[in-house]
Amino acid sequence: MKKQWLSMILVLCMVLCLAPATARAEESKTCKVIITVEVNGLPTSVSAAGTTFTFQIKKAINAVTPQYYVYDTTTVNVGADGKGTSTVPVEEGKYIVKQDVPGDPIGEYVWYSISYTGGSNESGPQDVYGNGKSTEFKVYNTYKPASETNVTTLPITVTGYKAGANVKDAKVTTTEPGIALSYFRFMEKNLAGEWTPAPLTETFKADTEYRVEIYFNEISGCNYDELKKENVTVNGVKADAFETTWDDSPKNEDYRVVHGLGKPEVVKKVDHIEITTPPAKTVYNAGDKFDPKGMVVTAVYEDGTSEPITNYIIFRGDKLVQGQADVTIQYDDGSGSSNIKVRQSIEVKPYVGDHRHTYDGGPWYADAKSHWHQCTDKDCPDRYASTKDLASHTFVWKVDKALGCPGQAATATETGSKHEECTVCGFERNETEIPTRHGRPDTKPDGGAENTATSPKTGDAGIALYAGLSLLALSGSGWVVGKKRRGER
Repeated sequence: MKKQWLSMILVLCMVLCLAPATARAEESKTCKVIITVEVNGLPTSVSAAGTTFTFQIKKAINAVTPQYYVYDTTTVNVGADGKGTSTVPVEEGKYIVKQDVPGDPIGEYVWYSISYTGGSNESGPQDVYGNGKSTEFKVYNTYKPASETNVTTLPITVTGYKAGANVKDAKVTTTEPGIALSYFRFMEKNLAGEWTPAPLTETFKADTEYRVEIYFNEISGCNYDELKKENVTVNGVKADAFETTWDDSPKNEDYRVVHGLGKPEVVKKVDHIEITTPPAKTVYNAGDKFDPKGMVVTAVYEDGTSEPITNYIIFRGDKLVQGQADVTIQYDDGSGSSNIKVRQSIEVKPYVGDHRHTYDGGPWYADAKSHWHQCTDKDCPDRYASTKDLASHTFVWKVDKALGCPGQAATATETGSKHEECTVCGFERNETEIPTRHGRPDTKPDGGAENTATSPKTGDAGIALYAGLSLLALSGSGWVVGKKRRGER
């Protein structure tokens, strides 16, 4: 009986040891916390680029206890658009974020307040779960002028108000930095003499009278005591009404401006443009700027009439390059079309001067076939002619997402991916999906490159443990049987 019990115990130990080995093989899921910062309160003339904000990322002790500890910290750098993000890998759980300190001054503006999504002093809690999933926390930092600014005038400009133009494309702007435009709408007068909102899906009708209603908000740090109706203009004309209270919606704005626009201007549609007189100068050296002096550009309308125009745009004319054959002249007729253009032929000879190309620390430039270096001097007069180290790409396969391996049940059904990458400049091409494999791949995914997928060490340990215990059990059974036989003799 003792011998039987010994064999059973050995087998039981082997079975019990399998469970933790399997549990260890499943890796913990990795998630991401994304913190998005937006800076408000600055005029368009003031850039927030380079401003930084530091955050604490706090994790709940558990799913039911509303207590948090500092899990990690991160810094968000804001760009010229006033926005910035930071992505931090985290474990699954419940998180909040909190900004450590107020932001630094930006020009003549100082930090004023902060608000979070779902919170005031800190963000609201959010659950972060799922392998590879991300959860975003939004933070808004508001700035105000360091000293109070008096707002005394409000110039308003309305553009895009023309017969046949789309109502939704019309714009309302102001150059006054102490005013924040919140909302505007165009109203049309019907046959009964009543004003109704002009549908955004329609165009301005030539035989219809319109007016514009514009709603503004104050900006912190500004004083509006001297802002009067006589100093509010729309397209250079004194506004019909400047109000601080009104009866109809919306009602959450500080000011409303109402101005009649009359019937919209009938604008003839441009069929194409022509260069009826070429410019006086057509031969240049690399690095020169195109000179339109003497050039006459004529707009030809759909009704057959024509007239010279001056409000055209010149493309590729600021810094001419050797071998360039033309510049592009484009006209905006208000329709949004970019096809109203014509080319003026020119000749660009090699650069003449004492500029010397520099290449130290310069990045690689690349296209689909090759890579090269260019002059790093931002004022280089002939950057394209400075091409150096031109060579074809040398591609190798890179595995972006490896295939699932034994013991990784969470990824065993997912596909992998790979791409080609130049070993010299890093140019990438041909992203490819690697088909799903169950178990360890027996072939290289790219026909030659090594498969970078690795098996979890915990799974290998479990298999080794299983094999060792199996061998031990067999040895024990053999010893028991052998001893029994010797006893029978």
